[in-house]
Amino acid sequence: MTSARRTDGSPESRAVFGGSGVAGFGEMFVVGIGVTLLSLPLVTLAPAFGAGVQHFRAHLDDEPDSIRLFALRGLQAVRSGWWFGAACAVVIALLALNAVGAAQGALPGGTVFAIISGGLAVVVAVAMLRTAALWTPGARWIDLWREGRGIVVDDPIGTSLVLVGLGVSATVVWMLPPLIVIAPGLVVVSLVGAERRRAATSSRRAA
Repeated sequence: MTSARRTDGSPESRAVFGGSGVAGFGEMFVVGIGVTLLSLPLVTLAPAFGAGVQHFRAHLDDEPDSIRLFALRGLQAVRSGWWFGAACAVVIALLALNAVGAAQGALPGGTVFAIISGGLAVVVAVAMLRTAALWTPGARWIDLWREGRGIVVDDPIGTSLVLVGLGVSATVVWMLPPLIVIAPGLVVVSLVGAERRRAATSSRRAA
């Protein structure tokens, strides 16, 4: 958490990561652990990332970002979006199983089917994450999904940032498995970056 806030309007107080790159790096760890805990039931993966993005965004914007508020956001997100998380988890799991089965020769189609299934699993995962990044307390997940799946295509650079975040997280976990508890923080950072870039682009176009 950020222990002290600058409110004098100086450049330092408006710096990225709430005034300190080190503080932002530490907050990424906090968010990663929080998202991991909220995601333990697996079906709560999407709302967990939604709460994580909200928390990290609040930290960057110099707004209240206590652990208590993070927990409250998490409960709100899970309460309203567990069904969305469950649906995404089932679809991703089935596609991943198809990919593994085809790669091992247990299903027809071989390598081609494995690549297609694996690719679709990644697409669904990215769409889920971009949808989660749009969540705010009180928002309807079905409406967020309609917007989020369109953003995947309409904002290719942002989607690429999210893919990079997923790739870096997977690499970190592969190299050092215990870091799985903080890997979600890397994904959250990529989601916040993608959304901020998209918002800035929209503002420039409107101006």
